Amino acid sequence: DPLALLALLPAFETPGDDALGQSVLASLRAAKSKASLRPELVRNLFKKHPAALREQAEAFVREIDADVAHQAARIDSLLAELKPLDGDVRRGQSVFLGQKAACYNCHKIGYRGGEVGPDLTSISKARTERDLLEAIVYPSASFVRSYEPVIVRLKDDTEVSGILRSESDKELVVVPGPGAEQRIPRADVAEVRPGTVSLMPAGLETQISRQELADLLAFLKNTKWGAQ
Repeated sequence: DPLALLALLPAFETPGDDALGQSVLASLRAAKSKASLRPELVRNLFKKHPAALREQAEAFVREIDADVAHQAARIDSLLAELKPLDGDVRRGQSVFLGQKAACYNCHKIGYRGGEVGPDLTSISKARTERDLLEAIVYPSASFVRSYEPVIVRLKDDTEVSGILRSESDKELVVVPGPGAEQRIPRADVAEVRPGTVSLMPAGLETQISRQELADLLAFLKNTKWGAQ
């Protein structure tokens, strides 16, 4: 699943091991959740490998970097599939709080959930059904203010990606994922630039059934007063 994939990848950052790199790239190409991969994550994974492998990795990045027209067509197709399924709010709440989708790890509705991503308690007031589906399927299509991803490059050329929770003249506090927080001394920072890919993994629609997706949408469309 997307969350496991992103958590496992750092273990394979082995400089120069071409056989391992080839194996990892082959596994990524075959992964159902490969849409959750951020381009810079793939590039960083292979940046210390031979040029030939880096070129193969770049070709893979182009494959997963779907264009806007393709995304729009995909959303239209999914909406058509979901329309007859009659989503249920109560079942959708179970999907939101369940382990398979694990939305609550990053998002809060009412009194339950995390704070890595935006609070969704009143999301139905600001987003249409299509907007909500696009945010689920293509979370990098748009960002909520104050939750834009950043990439912090350190003076040793390592990079940290995440949400910039706070900053001062002494340190930056970056949240790279659920339950994680990284404090970076300002003196170690070489550059801070905007990220282009959401921390929320893409590909959730491949991990849950169409009925579960319809139920989740129904729940999010009726969150004016939060989870009951």
